[in-house]
Amino acid sequence: MNHTYSTNAHPGRWHRPRRLTLPWVLWMFGLSTTLLLIAIWGRAVTVDQSTIARSTEAALSADLVTDRVWDWVGEGIAATDGIDAVEADRVLLELKERPEATGAIDALIDQVVEALVAPPGSEATIDVASALAPLVPEVVDGLAAQGVAVPTAAVEATVDSLDPVALDTGEAVSVGVVTDQAHAALTLGVLAAAGMLLLFGGLAVVIAEDRWPMVRGLLTRIAFSALSFAALFRFGGWVLDPHGGGSPLRRSGAIIVASNLHVFIGIGGLAALVAAAIWVVRRPVSDRTLPRGDHERASDDTSTQELVPV
Repeated sequence: MNHTYSTNAHPGRWHRPRRLTLPWVLWMFGLSTTLLLIAIWGRAVTVDQSTIARSTEAALSADLVTDRVWDWVGEGIAATDGIDAVEADRVLLELKERPEATGAIDALIDQVVEALVAPPGSEATIDVASALAPLVPEVVDGLAAQGVAVPTAAVEATVDSLDPVALDTGEAVSVGVVTDQAHAALTLGVLAAAGMLLLFGGLAVVIAEDRWPMVRGLLTRIAFSALSFAALFRFGGWVLDPHGGGSPLRRSGAIIVASNLHVFIGIGGLAALVAAAIWVVRRPVSDRTLPRGDHERASDDTSTQELVPV
């Protein structure tokens, strides 16, 4: 008597565990993808000195910092021989309306930014005297307009006597220290998230009945997630400062959020390219060679053969 043995005696034995496990594994894979993308982007921001400098400069344009700089200017004018406090205040008010003064303030802010983003452990100095030197002729003209004759040399001597402000970039307030700490933390985050992504991605492939389609699906998820983050962060930067004239902190945040979007685009493009390559390579030969009508007839024949015992 001939007996027919099935090579798959229990075809549905693993179907239920797979159906219950796979959604959770894919959810953890999606979470790992999100964490990895954010960590890679954040790590790129911490080494982008140009973006950090522009963001810091935008934040330092706040009224508090600007007022402190003008206090330095006022102290220098008031310290000049032959000028009383009232005359110094009048000259200071007039200076604030002149473009030369704006340039000097911007120069001081640039020096502060360079000091704050300097590498940790280095000593940065803010040369207040050199930044305020272009204001000397303006101060002399302003005093002359009020009937106060002060030699230019006296004002120059006062400005030159202003001591440089030294900042120790090893202090906790240094932007360089903060970015270095963030860089180290995000590096660990990248490693942990990458490990999670490989773990749950591998589990998804093992659990899946069709493994190559699952690999292609995982890569497609990464591509869509990365490109979605690029669009979301770009939109977020616009929302923070839509017209470019918001508060200093909003401008600073907008610069950070809208920066380094090439990281998302690059990862998304690479994942999409690999997924497309897998789709091309792993397609059945019949899909690539037979015309559509022949392919349908071949499929019908195959289905019929599976129903007819040989």
